[in-house]
Amino acid sequence: MAARDILPVMDPNGGTPVPRWNQMTASEVFEIGEPVAVVNAGTLTEPPDDATQFIVTDIDGGTEAGIACFGPGAGNINPVTGAAFAALDDIAYWPFGEGTIYKTSNVFAAGAGSDVAPAQTDVGEPYQMSYNTTATIGWGFEQTAALSGIDVQCIVIEVLDADNEPIRISGAAGTQALFVVPRPTLAAA
Repeated sequence: MAARDILPVMDPNGGTPVPRWNQMTASEVFEIGEPVAVVNAGTLTEPPDDATQFIVTDIDGGTEAGIACFGPGAGNINPVTGAAFAALDDIAYWPFGEGTIYKTSNVFAAGAGSDVAPAQTDVGEPYQMSYNTTATIGWGFEQTAALSGIDVQCIVIEVLDADNEPIRISGAAGTQALFVVPRPTLAAA
């Protein structure tokens, strides 16, 4: 796990994304920039760090998930209480499905393999949000087509170079991808 794997860059209205708050499940160790889901118990939990994609059923049949604004990992201090995080502390997260644009430099080849540079051909593709244990360890997306109703999708909208310029303009190699995440929904039975 690594802090700041995925972060929002802007709200669809051009402002700062508005977080939601929920209580944290006991014994969680997620950090800022890692996905979280509201599970049936009504608490925030990180999906498994297991080299597979983040699937909708990791949300326990709910539809509420997002990216942690902060978290208990690495001995972090709760900014609300000023003390170490405890079970059922409130945690803020940026919810999926609200048009927020996210950014990551963690792009993985299909099959959760090696790191790859994002390319212009990625724009418009719905990829799987995934945890990688092979190359860069952490959350990002894998260049495998996400299945609606099964996978949490990262729909790529722009690829940036090392200077944060769109590669479609600069012609330089991609280093980061911008994407949106639709609200996760379960496939019809």
